[in-house]
Amino acid sequence: MAEGEGPRVIADVRSYAEMLAALRARVAELQVNGERFDEYAGLPRGYLSKLVGANPVRRLGMTSFQAVLAGLGLRLLVIEDPAATERLKNKLLPRNSSYVRGVTTHWTLTDKIWRRRQNNGRKIRWEKLTKEQRSEVMRVLAKRRWGKANP
Repeated sequence: MAEGEGPRVIADVRSYAEMLAALRARVAELQVNGERFDEYAGLPRGYLSKLVGANPVRRLGMTSFQAVLAGLGLRLLVIEDPAATERLKNKLLPRNSSYVRGVTTHWTLTDKIWRRRQNNGRKIRWEKLTKEQRSEVMRVLAKRRWGKANP
């Protein structure tokens, strides 16, 4: 790439169908063998043709999307469409900022979650004790259980 040049634009995509057409064009451009590509990208055999073939029977999902893009040497750039943004701003009122949630997630410690954390803590503490310390703890518990005086 010469200085000042950006990456080559393969396609301008605005829908899923356009994205599939761009992927088909890239496969044709690279003259990719589907089964070899599947092996290279870590996909099941014959999967590329199910995703981007003439009549796709599968859709690009969260797992296959990354494998197909990386395998074809592509990246996805999300670019603002100024005309569409302006239309959106003219049609919709801005949200009330007093209702906007903060970035942090608020956790509520329910009894169930608290019990799970306590059990995990007990288990970890128990695993840190030596065999003699565990034996002493169990001896004290047995004496309490059977009503004998504390040691």
